[in-house]
Amino acid sequence: MTEVVMDGLEYTFTDVIRLWQGSKSTWHYVSLPPDISDEIHTLSQYHQTKRRGWGAVKVTASITSNRAPSIPAPALTWQTSIFPAFDHKRYALFLKAEIRKQASVREGDAVTIQLKLQF
Repeated sequence: MTEVVMDGLEYTFTDVIRLWQGSKSTWHYVSLPPDISDEIHTLSQYHQTKRRGWGAVKVTASITSNRAPSIPAPALTWQTSIFPAFDHKRYALFLKAEIRKQASVREGDAVTIQLKLQF
């Protein structure tokens, strides 16, 4: 992991893409660091006027692959939600196949994630 940056409602962190296999589906995801998850949980309790299902928080997410640091790749940005899941209710950012393909990332890759909360 690298340095975690928390700037108001924007967060940047690095994590490794993991795989979760359920009984009927498989998901690729990254886990938000515990301190960011805790802060987002607290903020979501006070800023959301309309509760979202499963504790989801809307975000603008950007992903950059760290596979070849000598060749900087442009960040891919999209609208999505993060969910409290797994690792002691830490938030997770799930990565759909289309996003992984466009960002050229796969399970086990280290990626840098930037999130901007959308309350």
